[in-house]
Amino acid sequence: KKKDKYHNSGILNFDSVKATPTFSFVDYIRGGCAVNLVVAVDFTGSNGHPSRRDSLHYIHSDGQLNQYELAISSVGTIIQEYDSDRMFPAYGFGAILPGTNTANHCFPLTF
Repeated sequence: KKKDKYHNSGILNFDSVKATPTFSFVDYIRGGCAVNLVVAVDFTGSNGHPSRRDSLHYIHSDGQLNQYELAISSVGTIIQEYDSDRMFPAYGFGAILPGTNTANHCFPLTF
């Protein structure tokens, strides 16, 4: 029941309304979308040296995954199931490679 002091708040008119479907990952797969997992690792100095415990690249002696390894593993474990050739190219960026003196912004980690 409306209160006694209620007055009409107005009328809202729409010239048009459009419903747009939102597709899920599974919808794309069912529709035939091909998925290929490609990994890139940031080697820029801003992440810290791999020997430092506060580095994103820190290599744990006990086999614990660092933040990069954990992210790649978490996403890769799911996506690999949808990758038809199950080959996962890996690239790096931001490292000074042997024999060079400038940062390389795209190089293969797999040969």
